[in-house]
Amino acid sequence: MVEVLDLRKGAPDRLAARMLVVADTDRLATAQPELQQVLGSRMVRSVLVVAMGPDLRLPPALYGETRRVLWVGDPCGIVWGAETGEAASGPDASAEPVLLELLTQPELFDAVAGVLREIPFGTASPGWRIVAGRVDPATLAQVFREVAEVFAAPHQAGPIGSGPSAAVALPVLTGAAELPAAPGDALVPGGRMDTLYRRAAARIDEADRSLDALRYFSTAPDRAAVLAEVTAAGRALAEFRDAVVRLFQEIDPAEEDTADKLAEHGITYTVPPGMNDHEIVAELRAEVETALAERRSPGRLIARLLALADQSAPIGSAAFVLDPGQICPDVLLDVLHEPESFPERPLARWILWRRSLLRWRAALALGPARTALEGLRAKLGAVAVSEWRLGRARAHASDSARTLAGALDELAERVAGTLAHWNAQETGHLGAAPVLAEEVVVRLRDRAGRLREIITGDLLDAVARWLEPAWLSLEQGVYREVGDGLAGRVDETLRQYRHHLAHRGVQERPDFATGDTGRQDLIDAVWRQSQQVDRALRAPAGGPMLQLCGDRDLALLLHQAHAVRFAPRAVRGGNAPPGVVWTESGQYAGTLRLVPLRPGAVDDGV
Repeated sequence: MVEVLDLRKGAPDRLAARMLVVADTDRLATAQPELQQVLGSRMVRSVLVVAMGPDLRLPPALYGETRRVLWVGDPCGIVWGAETGEAASGPDASAEPVLLELLTQPELFDAVAGVLREIPFGTASPGWRIVAGRVDPATLAQVFREVAEVFAAPHQAGPIGSGPSAAVALPVLTGAAELPAAPGDALVPGGRMDTLYRRAAARIDEADRSLDALRYFSTAPDRAAVLAEVTAAGRALAEFRDAVVRLFQEIDPAEEDTADKLAEHGITYTVPPGMNDHEIVAELRAEVETALAERRSPGRLIARLLALADQSAPIGSAAFVLDPGQICPDVLLDVLHEPESFPERPLARWILWRRSLLRWRAALALGPARTALEGLRAKLGAVAVSEWRLGRARAHASDSARTLAGALDELAERVAGTLAHWNAQETGHLGAAPVLAEEVVVRLRDRAGRLREIITGDLLDAVARWLEPAWLSLEQGVYREVGDGLAGRVDETLRQYRHHLAHRGVQERPDFATGDTGRQDLIDAVWRQSQQVDRALRAPAGGPMLQLCGDRDLALLLHQAHAVRFAPRAVRGGNAPPGVVWTESGQYAGTLRLVPLRPGAVDDGV
């Protein structure tokens, strides 16, 4: 980087390898102590001095041939041809801000210092033919406002993109898909619930076999035994149903002793593969980063995350507590507890035996009892998977998605507010300096939509960067830490991005951006197709240029010229002339001319 020391404002408070010293000519003449401090520091590798004003006088620290001085006799300048000597009035505007901005680019600083090294006594008058590539304030204000609207848009439900193709956990936890592998039996063989289930099944089987064994000549005790078996089956079925209801009421996966409780009742509690915290967060991350890469709006992404949170949230087994009563209703148990007796009328028994037996079998309701038993077991298995085995995973997915939505909402609001502030800053500002050609500025103005697309894409890439620390916190279930430092990260990145846009331009990709949506098209359309840029880069060093001196200062200049040609590195390639210095800045392109001073033109004590 280049550190600027403006002696018109004070003494040096910070030194760097490259020092750009700025002073008016009167102040420079008395700046011996400050220059000695700068030139004598081991931290400083190269010093470039810009002297503003007439009558250049140098302090002893700048005597000799090692100095590197640019003399700006008049910052408004004059149009002058170094070869022909012809001159014309320049624009009535100071070129100082542009000159200093150019020289604070390390590539140009080094190139100018290198040329001054070849010029006798290292002193020259700067001039240029330059094209400005800065987006004009009105266009930039409009773009900032439109991008702010993207980030401030309300949450919009709807699809946000393809999402992670290999996702397993989220589709299962939201109910959009089944487990990829069968979850297995919920009942542990020999466990309490398995024992109750098998006892009820055995009682129903025994009652069924006793009924099958009845014959026409079976005695009353035989028929009474059937009734006893049916009653026992009813009691066993009721016991299993009541045990299922109690489990639904008592088990809460959020409690630490859930595994012990389920083990006590003989319920499997292993988490299915692919459902651990790390895998859930990895799929959420893929979901978010896919949406950002597809340039979906924050509002739509937030809506998607809130939908995921709602769909994956566990409702608890208590929500199913009425289901066993519907699967195995009390009326069925009443029939089993007080079964109907076999008809005692001899004629009916004699003539309609088989029909009576079939009617009695139906009245005893052993078939519905078996159906109810299997239904209870199936419901227990389903709840065991969805609310117990997957309960913690569903809670983690829901809490993580909701936490992410909150973080996104916070940063989107912060971005929108900052962009609104930038919009206010740009509104009413002047456009490019009149000392520069503006064809690129006009081309950028005509492509405001592409500028909006690029800046929106950059900021969505920044969102992914801001969320980086959140993923580890979510994996660990420390949801409150997701927002820690978020505001600071957002503000710092936006500060850097504002500086980037001002000094490097929109065509240079910022460090945090990963995509180049529309950026290369903008470079091709704005810079590489610009005739003014091509002419400025190929301008003859001795031709007409804006020379930063006054009319009477021209007599002090030699009719010689050294050229430093430069352009943004983002536009490297194409039909550029050889020897171009490629700069990080995306604001300017053209030719910087350095004209040596005549011998004796500088008062350097000699």
